[in-house]
Amino acid sequence: MRLLKRSFLLITIMMAVVLVQPAFAQQMWQEGEHYKMLPFPVKTRDASKIEVVEVFWYGCPHCYEFNNDFLPGWKKEMAEDVDFWLLPATFPGWKEHAKAFYAAEFLGVSNTLHQPLFDAIVANPKKYKDIEDFEEIFTSNGVSKDDYYAIFETGGFRKISRVDEAIQKAEARVKSYRISGVPALIVNGKYKIGVRDAGSFANMIKIANYLISEERKNMAAE
Repeated sequence: MRLLKRSFLLITIMMAVVLVQPAFAQQMWQEGEHYKMLPFPVKTRDASKIEVVEVFWYGCPHCYEFNNDFLPGWKKEMAEDVDFWLLPATFPGWKEHAKAFYAAEFLGVSNTLHQPLFDAIVANPKKYKDIEDFEEIFTSNGVSKDDYYAIFETGGFRKISRVDEAIQKAEARVKSYRISGVPALIVNGKYKIGVRDAGSFANMIKIANYLISEERKNMAAE
C-alpha cells in the first residue's frame, strides 16, 4: 500500500512539473524587467517579416564581443522570416564612426569592411575622428581613394551627401528606440533589449528569440 501511494505521489509530481514547464517558460522573461516595450512602435522596413535591429558602436568593447562571439552563430540560426540588420548609434562623438559604416554600405563593401572597421576603431576610437582617418582602412581593402571620397560628396536638391542623409535617418531611429546604451536589440519595432536588463549577451539572444516567437504568433493570428 505504501509503495502504491508513493508511486501515485511520484506520478502526480511529474504531471505537475510537465504542466508547469510551459507556464514557467512564458514567465521567464518579463517585460519591464528583462526587456522594455517601446512607448510608440517604430515602423519596420519590411512589414512581412519580423525585424531585429542591433544598435551598436564601433568603439564599444561590449559591441565588439557581441559581434565576434555571439552574433555569427545566432545569425546562422535565424529563420527566413526574420529581417536582421545593423544600425550604428549616432551619439555625440560617434557620428564619424557611423559615417564609416554607411560609406562601406553605399560602396558595396560592408561585408568586407565591417570587421576591419571594428578591429581598428575599438582598439583606438579616439584616433578616428574625421573621414580622412578612415581612408587607409578603405583603400587597403580594395576601395580607391577617389571612390571613397566621392561617397561623401554633397548633391541633389538638399545639397547633402548620401552618408549624411543616412546619419540623419539613423539619428531619428535611435531617438525613437530610446537607446541609452549599446549593444541593444530592437525586436519588430516594439521591444528593446539591453545587456543590463537581460543580464548577459546570451540572455539578450534568448529574449530576442522569445519575442520573435511571440511576434510570429501575433502575425499568424492577424
